Amino acid sequence: MRILITEANYKNSIAIQRELYKDNMHEVFATDKEAVFFAKRLGYCKDYIVGNLEESVKQINPEFIIPVGSEAVKICSEKYRELCLIPTKESLEIALNKDKMLILNSLSDVNYPECKLFSNLEELKLYSRDKNCVVKSSNESLAKFDPLYVKSGSESEFEKIEKYLSGGVKLLMQERVSGVGRGFFCIAKEGKIISYYMHQRIREIPITGGSSTAAKSIFCAKMFNISKQIIEYLNWSGPLMIEYKYDETKQQYYLIELNPKFWGSLDLSYAVGLNFGKTLIEAYSNKVEEQIEKKYEVEKKFFWVLDGDLLVLLKTGKLHKIKEYFYKDSYTNLFENFFVDSIKLIWTIKKIFSK
Repeated sequence: MRILITEANYKNSIAIQRELYKDNMHEVFATDKEAVFFAKRLGYCKDYIVGNLEESVKQINPEFIIPVGSEAVKICSEKYRELCLIPTKESLEIALNKDKMLILNSLSDVNYPECKLFSNLEELKLYSRDKNCVVKSSNESLAKFDPLYVKSGSESEFEKIEKYLSGGVKLLMQERVSGVGRGFFCIAKEGKIISYYMHQRIREIPITGGSSTAAKSIFCAKMFNISKQIIEYLNWSGPLMIEYKYDETKQQYYLIELNPKFWGSLDLSYAVGLNFGKTLIEAYSNKVEEQIEKKYEVEKKFFWVLDGDLLVLLKTGKLHKIKEYFYKDSYTNLFENFFVDSIKLIWTIKKIFSK
């Protein structure tokens, strides 16, 4: 099968490329709008194309597309549905627009926090005057940035917020929920879970909340049951990450967001014995069985050392935790390619000495 993978330089895209390369069953191509600098050095694909998705599809004539970024998912939903395993437009709209996710509170134990859309800074300031909030893009396919945290009575983030509002982007302000970050990750088809695992964040960048730089695999029956409800309700097809905050004191989950694409911490899934790229292709091509029981290893840890984790340890004064990289059941994405690691190291050093 001729397969086209988007966002060639993303670490999750590279993880899919690497595992399909090992599998050696398909003709795999990767594309990126701007460059294929890192990915081409790794050499996991038959060829790499620089250009937009439409141009790449014309050039490669793929039999299957794996969209990795939000923009690619949206384009595939509109133009290439027959070449993807992708949710209905209605379900995708709920996942991409965080204000529409409120409908999921009709399900048992979902607990999606109170949220409101804003296009005006003064209204946003008034809303956050007496509560701690998180400000996010309402639709990541239109504007993507790390969450901004607004403390009650503080104006420290308003300059950044105003910049996004002036660009015509609607922002969503969500009541901040405390707890440990947990995620449910899966491939589903027509509302049935085909393969899944769960993780708990160990560290993230920025440290106030963002992408995982270290995570460990876990299993929780309650998180599975909540996630299963959401997937069935949305009749979901394709990859999905469901992000939660877990309040350990109350033993309660709070839904934070749905990520309707492959997630940044995809490497961990391969470390626990799964192959989501291969599973996605099989789910698209064949009739597959729903998976209920756990089929992955727990307490496996993955560290994205030069993709932010080393930076987090230095910034937080916890450099001694480097020893965790060498523990049993710990994995990293170091040493895939010396040149790529060297460039990432330069980026890390630059960030360390920046303000």
